[in-house]
Amino acid sequence: MRTVPTAAPAVTQHEEPQRRTGPTTRDLVLVHLGLLLVAILWGGNFTALKHLLDPLRPVDVVVIRSIGAALFYLAFLLVTGKLIIPLAKRDLRLMILIGALGIPIMSLSMAYGLTRLDAGLASLLVTSNPIFTAIISRIVLGEALTSRKVAGILLAFVGFLVVLQFGASGGARLESGQMLGVLIVLAGPLAWAFYTVLSKPLLGRYPPVYVASYTTIAGGLMFVPVLMFDAPMRSRLMGLEAIDWGAVLYVSLLAITVAYLLWYWGLRVLTPSQTAVYTYLVPVFGVLVAWVVLGEQPTLFALLGGAVIVAGVVLTNTSSRRRQREI
Repeated sequence: MRTVPTAAPAVTQHEEPQRRTGPTTRDLVLVHLGLLLVAILWGGNFTALKHLLDPLRPVDVVVIRSIGAALFYLAFLLVTGKLIIPLAKRDLRLMILIGALGIPIMSLSMAYGLTRLDAGLASLLVTSNPIFTAIISRIVLGEALTSRKVAGILLAFVGFLVVLQFGASGGARLESGQMLGVLIVLAGPLAWAFYTVLSKPLLGRYPPVYVASYTTIAGGLMFVPVLMFDAPMRSRLMGLEAIDWGAVLYVSLLAITVAYLLWYWGLRVLTPSQTAVYTYLVPVFGVLVAWVVLGEQPTLFALLGGAVIVAGVVLTNTSSRRRQREI
């Protein structure tokens, strides 16, 4: 009977976090506005990258963007006074792997893909990320694939075929070089899908801001030797004009540092599905920004295929009120 009093603190500790849960209306409004800003920033990212590919090579853009984002995150951690937190060795190794997937591989695929595709078309292809995530999550984490999700994956694939066959300017079929660009761009959302799935266990052990910061810093550090020993690259960077450096700030500070912080802030308050819905807006803003800034007129087939892709992605990531049959 003496063990009865020891149960009281456990109940109190369990109930205390429950009383503090539940965001206020103001919190929800700010979170949703923040995620909307993320979609806008990521949509405009393709146009900024496309601009930088004029004075720079794709690898130049990736190097300066990755190192820049890493430096911004490092400065953020220094300002907050929480640069280092205890990490298990296995988690550190996993963060390095995730950093390679989320920074070098994804960034290189986008930069090289944009040398062959319009910025608007590339942004449409990125909507395939949740499709890849659903499949990889099923394989790696054992997440259930319902019949609704499978139907969404197939629908999105149909939209992808429409974009692939008739997404070029003027409604013509994509040429072989453009098809290669499609495959290169698709490597980006595929890498980000692995990034997302592999990050999930870490988010259960560490605050999201540290997972984002450490993985981005790890990815940026991989490019430091390239910048140090590539003299022609440094020469090209020194020749950038003010507007070019503005684009560099956009793709590093805004599209990575700010966007990632807002994204994880939303993920802390909302469920993953509620947060992921905002990725569907990225191609919408991507096409609009490319149209306004670069004059890239979207074709009817590109818009139609993109709409089908988005519909498939939404179907894949939403559940019916009725219980779905697992595959």
